[in-house]
Amino acid sequence: MVTVSTRPEPGSRVALDIEVPPPEVDRHFATAYTHLAQRTRVPGFRPGKAPRHLIDRYAGRASVVAEAIDHLVSASYDAALDQTDLIPIDQPDVQIDAGEVAEGTPVRFTATVSVRPEVTLGDYADYAFELEHKPVTDDDVEAVLTEMREGQATLRPIDGRAAQNGDVAAVKFTGTIDGEPFEGGSADRLPLVIGEGRMIAGWEEQLVGMQIGERKAFDVTFPDDYRVEDLRGKQAHFEVELLDLRERVLPELDDEFARSAGEVETLDALRAEIHDALDKRNQAEARHVFGDRIIEYATANATVDLPEVMIANEVDIMRDELRARLAQQRIGLDQYLALAKQSPEELLAELREPASRRVKTLLVLSAIAEREGIDAIDAEIDAEAADQLSRYGDEPKLREYLGSRRGRSYLRMTLRNQKLVEHLVNRKLGTDTPSGTGEEPPSEAETASLSPASSRSE
Repeated sequence: MVTVSTRPEPGSRVALDIEVPPPEVDRHFATAYTHLAQRTRVPGFRPGKAPRHLIDRYAGRASVVAEAIDHLVSASYDAALDQTDLIPIDQPDVQIDAGEVAEGTPVRFTATVSVRPEVTLGDYADYAFELEHKPVTDDDVEAVLTEMREGQATLRPIDGRAAQNGDVAAVKFTGTIDGEPFEGGSADRLPLVIGEGRMIAGWEEQLVGMQIGERKAFDVTFPDDYRVEDLRGKQAHFEVELLDLRERVLPELDDEFARSAGEVETLDALRAEIHDALDKRNQAEARHVFGDRIIEYATANATVDLPEVMIANEVDIMRDELRARLAQQRIGLDQYLALAKQSPEELLAELREPASRRVKTLLVLSAIAEREGIDAIDAEIDAEAADQLSRYGDEPKLREYLGSRRGRSYLRMTLRNQKLVEHLVNRKLGTDTPSGTGEEPPSEAETASLSPASSRSE
């Protein structure tokens, strides 16, 4: 077992003086020889079968020592951290004398690491605002009923009247700019709901009053912020034919509709069920907003010197998050920057301020959790890891990550912050504190603190 002592260094840094006993040193040398034997060609021997003295000759003693140091430092640093309460926020700076590393002798090295800075908490409980629970109105219930009826609507052919807003139309059209067709400007049969705003402003309004089979020509101008840069601000000429027209017929709002829409027998029972569901949703939203405001209040009143490394890490993470969101829309980051007329350096500068806010929120939440005695236990972390694996198909890389120090630290912080926000909200409301691992989604304040950056700071 390694031994470790710590020394404070300037700038929220700590030096760990680590000593590795001879048996552990020998084990890491054995690993080094095994790996090098697989990679070194020795005449007369198959890969991995050459004896150590030949590995020393063909690979070089320096290579053996370097390989052993890589394994020794990595494993011993993790083992040393387990004996401390330090929370590193970056990779360590390791100082080791390779000339003193040999089998059968203890090895000493120093790992200096940046740690989470001290947070000076201000007030986080004596705030003037209260939880604001929005009451459910009859209009709210009727709006849901309308959506439900629209979901069961049928389409009926229109005969004898002109098109109007709300009708489902099928149109054929050709668009040109300065007499030339443009990409996406034509269609043989496009279905759309008139007035829904699928087309550019002013386009669908031209359909109102048309009869089936009627043709019409008109001009519209693309908006200055249109998604296709080449079309912004340009006037286009369209020739349109109305091919088909149908109206949506909603089911009658009666007990029969209620029975088809839910496990109720009457329309009044369906209204009551909708009212209850909306009220629960409003309560959950009110709690989330209330939790956000508590954390914003606590963060504003706290003082902390943000380490540059944490801000830089968070900026990188936010850029990766942006890249992932764009990928879901089949847009590359380079393409996004080109459309935004922004350089990579300008993007990083833009992300710095929100990244700093997220880092401060994370640090403040951690400090409050420590003061309040809020934490996640191993059983909760195990359960959360199992839940994520079940939801994502037990993906091997995810399993490896969730089982690592970094992954478990991230899960611990996630669960702890959920429990903390619930604790602070419930204490204000005078209710019992739950376990904090329920099914309610985290608030915006929680989400801001749950980024993978936490795995570098827990």
